[in-house]
Amino acid sequence: MDRRSFIKNTSVGLGAVGQLKMGKMNVSAFDSLYQAAEENDNILVIVQLFGGNDGINTIIPHEWPDYYDRFRPRLHIPSEASIGFADPKLGIAMHPSLTNGVNEGMLGLYKRNKLSVIQGVGYQNPNLSHFRSTDIWFSGIVPYNDGQSLPTGWLGRYFDQYQNKELPDSPYCIHVGESPLLLFQGENKESAILLEDPAELYEQGKSVESDKIDLGEQSLFSDEFDYINDVGIRINHFSESIKTAFDKGKNIENYQEDNLSNQMKLVARLINGGLKTKVYSVSLGGFDTHSGQGALGGVHSQLLYQLSAAISSFQSDIEKLGHSKNVVGITVSEFGRRPYENASAGTDHGTANVMFAFGDEVRPEVFGSNVAFLPFFDAENLAFRYDFRSIYQEIMRTWFGASSFLSEQVLGGKFALIDKKGFLKSTEEDASLPAEPVVPEINQDPKSPNNPYSPYSVTEQDKFTAFPNPTPDGKFVLSMILYIEVDIQIQQVDFKGRELGTLMKRKSYRPGSYFIPMELKGGSGLHILHISAGHRNHYVKVIKV
Repeated sequence: MDRRSFIKNTSVGLGAVGQLKMGKMNVSAFDSLYQAAEENDNILVIVQLFGGNDGINTIIPHEWPDYYDRFRPRLHIPSEASIGFADPKLGIAMHPSLTNGVNEGMLGLYKRNKLSVIQGVGYQNPNLSHFRSTDIWFSGIVPYNDGQSLPTGWLGRYFDQYQNKELPDSPYCIHVGESPLLLFQGENKESAILLEDPAELYEQGKSVESDKIDLGEQSLFSDEFDYINDVGIRINHFSESIKTAFDKGKNIENYQEDNLSNQMKLVARLINGGLKTKVYSVSLGGFDTHSGQGALGGVHSQLLYQLSAAISSFQSDIEKLGHSKNVVGITVSEFGRRPYENASAGTDHGTANVMFAFGDEVRPEVFGSNVAFLPFFDAENLAFRYDFRSIYQEIMRTWFGASSFLSEQVLGGKFALIDKKGFLKSTEEDASLPAEPVVPEINQDPKSPNNPYSPYSVTEQDKFTAFPNPTPDGKFVLSMILYIEVDIQIQQVDFKGRELGTLMKRKSYRPGSYFIPMELKGGSGLHILHISAGHRNHYVKVIKV
């Protein structure tokens, strides 16, 4: 068995070799971890919002009546509580929790030109499973179908370019947490080390073998042992550099006492201590708010409260420490929530969402109109405006200084810049990139007055007339004028809405005029034809005398 087969075929996958446990220590395998001469010193911080953040209650369409009356009658953030920002013409506001933290929290970052708000981020044919959609975001690959394997992450593939190089002083990626992420998994190795407590890691690292052990070529599973031995050597090596950076570094800013703030506090200290790690990943869970989401003071509000405090303290800290010119952060969530609240005072898995980018070098702008203004691409979910891989591409090309060839190899293609200019100040326009995704013109929301297929939006587009009317014997002709191709079904009900029978089973008709002989069921009186035309409903009264 070769090493790659061992990694991929072991029964617990990453849990066997990507997170080998030695005592209390989690060992994360990595290889492509060196600082190349052509690389810059820029750092990326990824804030994972696990569960699917509700973008509509994060950046609020606070001047839109439909938000209060139609989408979120119970879960809306009151207009008087939301915080208007940006151009008033956009009609958007921040959730009040985003003012929490130093210097007015994330609102203060926007005021100080250090926050990008990117609205409508998603991908084609979205998957609403937490696990699958998280894999899609981590892999940077949108699969052709649900069965397509996603074995590697976009950052893992990016750092694969260094896998055969000499071991550096600092790991290229650090995930602050206890479980490895697909995000950092490369073709053969993982590019991140797992970290919770630098001092504990250092003590545990000393117990791991630091030298190569030779079992000989004839030993059973010698390749697999060599791999695990190699992991131990690396852990021993990096635990010392991480501990050194931690001891040398410091924090100046105050942080809120919660898990996310503590994670970002650790990242700021390691950066200040001189660790040359390129990517840090931190996380905040709890965003899967199917029930009890709450409005002001609810679960979602509390999560945004923590998010704003952590990001604002981190940004202030690295500014005071003198590192802010080289650090950019982004928030990532596997999907958004549906616009309509559910019956459990929550919101269900959705699609397009809002992303934040923060730092000195981001464009202080709002990209795109509010998420809630996007049209539905089906009866429940919103279309997207920006492909999430556009953000990844820009990070690689502009922030890391990678070639367009490399970014294309990592992502499997090229993607449009956000609004043709990107969210980073130093990004240059590129006419060779493809056009942005096309946002559908027709809104498929069943309750939207702008949806021509909506049963709630009966228009004069289709015309149905019965003659003779009244009819002496129940026989009549139904005239239909159709302007679009549609399936027609006709049922007969009485004036109380009780069904009397089906006069015509569902049948597809092309645009045009039709005359259909029909006969009413039952005796004399008022009868009503319930005509289903696709998703729309029409009603025609017919009197039998």
